[in-house]
Amino acid sequence: MELSLSKRSLIYILLLVIFCGILYLPSTVNRDLHYRDELRYVEVAREMAAAGTWLVPHFGGEFYSDKPPFYFWVLNLSKSIFGRYSTLAMVLPSIMAAIIIVLLTSHFGKVILGEKYSLLPGLILATTLLFSGLAIFVRMDLLMAIFIIGALLSFYMGYQTKDDDRIKGRYYLLVYLLMGIATAIKGPAGFLVPLVVIPGFIILDGNLAEFKRLKLGKGLGVFLGVILLWLVPAVISGGKEYAYQLLVVQTFGRAVNSFAHNKPFYYYLMTLPATTFPWSPLLISSFIYFIKQRKEITTDVKFLLAWFWLPLILFSLFSGKLVFYLLPIYPAAALLVAYLCQKVIKGEANSKFLSIPVVLTICAFIAIGAAIPKSAEGIALRALMNPARISFMILGIFGLFLIFKKKYYWTPYLISFLVLIFIFNFSVAVVPLASKGYTKRPIANKLKQFREEKGVKNIVGFNYGEPESLAVYTGFLIHDINSKTKLVNYFQQRNEALAIMDQSAWQQVHKVLPMGAKKVYSSNDYTLIYYEGQDK
Repeated sequence: MELSLSKRSLIYILLLVIFCGILYLPSTVNRDLHYRDELRYVEVAREMAAAGTWLVPHFGGEFYSDKPPFYFWVLNLSKSIFGRYSTLAMVLPSIMAAIIIVLLTSHFGKVILGEKYSLLPGLILATTLLFSGLAIFVRMDLLMAIFIIGALLSFYMGYQTKDDDRIKGRYYLLVYLLMGIATAIKGPAGFLVPLVVIPGFIILDGNLAEFKRLKLGKGLGVFLGVILLWLVPAVISGGKEYAYQLLVVQTFGRAVNSFAHNKPFYYYLMTLPATTFPWSPLLISSFIYFIKQRKEITTDVKFLLAWFWLPLILFSLFSGKLVFYLLPIYPAAALLVAYLCQKVIKGEANSKFLSIPVVLTICAFIAIGAAIPKSAEGIALRALMNPARISFMILGIFGLFLIFKKKYYWTPYLISFLVLIFIFNFSVAVVPLASKGYTKRPIANKLKQFREEKGVKNIVGFNYGEPESLAVYTGFLIHDINSKTKLVNYFQQRNEALAIMDQSAWQQVHKVLPMGAKKVYSSNDYTLIYYEGQDK
């Protein structure tokens, strides 16, 4: 397989990096971290750095066994570069991970589609709804996905190496190393995808002899070595309670009779058309094409189909489900779409496999532009999104003209450009205003002011839900009280106290609170209640 970088490949790499930068970076410039997940992850990183608990993450001073520490190391590294836990600093690891995955997908496209078409799968993946959404948030999914996709790419490079067992073996050992790193980032999800895709593909390809070449013994040693390098000292540091939460609750508890995100088995089939938009019509068309061509499916396509469908089936069997659990299969979806586009463009497949879904997609863009409401949450949405709406109409008509003239080559690139216009317009015009409607920074700054200027030490949340995460802005922890009686007692036992709650909670409790409790500040539906006792 050709690994050298030609001038065309270098240009494609540069184009993809610039495209992704324009697509993702503007959304991080003028917004605050979102409550709850973003603030929670950043708070875990902050507590890790503040307390020096680098092996065992904590949140609110308690064990945080949901995730291993690797991702929080990355967040702290980014903070050390930028100097603070800013939105850009915290989201940048996700953006960089997204760009790496796009480049890996493009390289995979070069392997199976040829250099000329290697740009296309990268653009398709970069503009897929779920992928582009995760790229602009503080989440570890993309960081883990780098190593999962790298493991699959390494396997396939090894699988296609026929004449040199030494090189094949190196590729296969690299698979286990990358699986180990992915697992260290987010847990069992790091090895489940390669674990089901690789054996499934080998069986599907009818090459059972390849199992003997997978270096299972050495590979298992490499995989376990990576895991244990962190796990052993972490368990020693965290003790039995941390080990139980990490190894039992967070692993098996999410797979069987899940305590979190319990969804029916068909959940992913219902959500995929939306999360793969705007490429879902073409993705569905590709499946129809491959069914019709099932007797002529190549090894490349077998691998892509195994990569997409086997994890989908596996994760559908788990009770705990979230749309981004399937993130590692989205490069396969992009490659399948690009494969279909190539076949139609080269005249090797009926043009209807591309023309019909492209027309549907363009009509969907035009309909979305027309359906944007005049206002939402006090934001003049339609006026702000006029550049995108006008572009949808003009470029949509141009796209329909291309289909009519049978100029199929440019249509997928046109769709990618439409997504770029929409996201850029939304990020620059709407995101900063939306951030003002959800940000917790003003109320956190007010809490900090009460503590530093007025000396209020007794500060709690009332049914707030993870007020500990506000420490990202305040620098100190706030714990939650979840009943009226406890809140009343908390106030009565102190001469001075402050509580943060939403407006509806204030309506429920203000009549039962002791005299001296009053509303002193409100921001984004949240209120600060200050209590000053009679002895004050």
